[in-house]
Amino acid sequence: MEITTEILATIEEMPLFLQKELLNYAEYLKYKYNSEIEKKQNDNDIIANFQTSWYEAMTGKTIPVSQMWEELENE
Repeated sequence: MEITTEILATIEEMPLFLQKELLNYAEYLKYKYNSEIEKKQNDNDIIANFQTSWYEAMTGKTIPVSQMWEELENE
């Protein structure tokens, strides 16, 4: 049996007050899970950006600060 079908069948057998509790818990888990995923993605982005920057710095693939400022001013 598919998990969604099992969940729905179980919920239908529960009294309404327990269904409401289950909904609250499911919303809590969804929020918590999404927050953790977003944090992990942000952490992974920071690490990847640092690794790229470090590699570029160590291999001399840099630009002068004056050029960087000029490019930022032109945006």
